Amino acid sequence: MHGKLRRDRIRRRDSVRGWAMTLVAALVTFVLLLAAHNRDIPKKWVTATMGTLGPFSFVIYAYRGRLLRLSFWASLAICLGVHIVVIWIFFQYVLISFQAFSIWLWFPVMLIEALPLLEVSYAAVTSGVEAGKQARSGECAAAFPIF
Repeated sequence: MHGKLRRDRIRRRDSVRGWAMTLVAALVTFVLLLAAHNRDIPKKWVTATMGTLGPFSFVIYAYRGRLLRLSFWASLAICLGVHIVVIWIFFQYVLISFQAFSIWLWFPVMLIEALPLLEVSYAAVTSGVEAGKQARSGECAAAFPIF
């Protein structure tokens, strides 16, 4: 009985932390959007910034139990570097004539991008033996560890 009460208390505390993190993230996003609007930054770059923060924040939230692993942060930093270069090239040269690009048009790209990010991050935090078994069996390594 005592163990069940303790588990319920821990779950409740984790739920409160999760909602607190969500609220803080929403507040920071709002402040960033307000600052970008006040500084007259072109909306396409605001979209690029939010398109970067969205998927990477999702991956960090999904693997919050593994945040202390250096391999997780190393893989995320490499992915972030590649992402920034690709996004800069796309927004600078492909969307050169656009001053505004809606985040709603970029949202599907963010969703698609989150899947490989989850896959790479999961591979970074699992052991080499486990990742090899999943790769050979054809299992999707990052499919459902967050659900």
